Amino acid sequence: MMRKHLLILLLTLFCCVSFRAQELRGAWIHSPTGIAGWGWDKTVKALADNGFNAIFANLSWTVCSDYPSQISTPRPSLKQADGSYRDCLQECLDACRKYGIQLHVWVVVCNMGESPKTVRELYRNAGRTQVDKDGKVSDYLSPQLAANRQLLAEVLTELVQKYDIDGVHLDYIRYPFGDYDCSATARKDFEKKLGRAVAKWPEDILKGGCDRAAYRQWCRENVTGLLKAGHDAVKAVKPKMQFSTAVYGHWPSARESVAQDAAGWVDKGLVDFLCPMNYSGKPEEARGWLLQQLDVVQGRVPIYSGLANYMCESVEGLQQQIRDTRKYGADGFICFQLKENLAEWLPTLKQSETAKTVKAPVAYGQPRPTWKWTTHRSLWDRLAFWRDKQVVEYDCQMQMTGMTSRPTGRVELLRDGETSGLPMEIKWKKGTLHLKVTPSEGGCYRWKVMIGDNTWFSTTLVVSR
Repeated sequence: MMRKHLLILLLTLFCCVSFRAQELRGAWIHSPTGIAGWGWDKTVKALADNGFNAIFANLSWTVCSDYPSQISTPRPSLKQADGSYRDCLQECLDACRKYGIQLHVWVVVCNMGESPKTVRELYRNAGRTQVDKDGKVSDYLSPQLAANRQLLAEVLTELVQKYDIDGVHLDYIRYPFGDYDCSATARKDFEKKLGRAVAKWPEDILKGGCDRAAYRQWCRENVTGLLKAGHDAVKAVKPKMQFSTAVYGHWPSARESVAQDAAGWVDKGLVDFLCPMNYSGKPEEARGWLLQQLDVVQGRVPIYSGLANYMCESVEGLQQQIRDTRKYGADGFICFQLKENLAEWLPTLKQSETAKTVKAPVAYGQPRPTWKWTTHRSLWDRLAFWRDKQVVEYDCQMQMTGMTSRPTGRVELLRDGETSGLPMEIKWKKGTLHLKVTPSEGGCYRWKVMIGDNTWFSTTLVVSR
């Protein structure tokens, strides 16, 4: 009888229905002055009026800035008659505070592509950029150089000291596609790491070369080291400043092609959330990338899926992308990018996908539980097939670090982003929450656990229809 009453109590505590209270709904924007001809006030107001709650504004290219800086070079076009520089960042921040929108300053790290020509030449002539296999000097900063890491650290330190922003968001923190870096400096530094000379440079580090694997691992370590320099600089000034990166969508290939190790950054605790650029003209491909990302991250940091609205022929395509992010378990979405065409679609989104106003989450490295699957351990194991009413047990464990007593909160099982209403088996034992259910129909299932002010989502079980 006591066991029956305990089960009823657990179900009462954990099975109350609630709506998703938080979801990041953002947009990237390259223009330092807002949508062309609009200015920041009108641009930010358009987002707020239509259910968005965050903006990722590209106001720094590391070597140049769209605000008065003592570290990087202010963009010459922003110089005013009195000799001062227009502060585009402060204009954006003022609008964000006015309309209740989070501002994440989007910093382009390695790529100097849109900085002034004179600035790019300065860094190229100083030997601080990468070189391809044919000896052509690029506009990409070399991530292993101490001077470049120091530059990023100083730029970000100044940024978070001077402006009360919500987050720092790094992009282009990677190598370019192709055969990079083949510079003399890269050779010297790699040989030092290797402990011996490279016999044939650059042939031995290119595809098929005998030192290729070691070289690409060294490149990944370089990018991670650059990221860590930025992370540590930000956290030293403001530990609760949100720190994030934009990353490629297909993580396994990105580790090799551009030396970007998103999964490793999560393992090392170097990001508060990730924004994978899940850009594809094939919706099923983008969905597959998102599922893989969620499977790797296992709820340790939020995933805000990057959506390619520029690839959509109509607003209906973007609506479907947003629905997919919710269905498969992302913590939010960011559209690339905010121009007039996306602005025209915002009112339509307000009538559907962003009709309900929600708060943007705040993610700054707070402890998150680890999900451990029992019945379905890997992504592919969880792609269970629904045939002839086959029974599929959805069994997982949520390990609550440091929590010894049973938590008071709520648990929901979501199907296609909505509360399923299915009966659940919920147990608490020695710091671990055990959850089990048998889906009655096809769909995308995931757990939602709410304890205090925190909400956690498991990755997704896909049961085919």
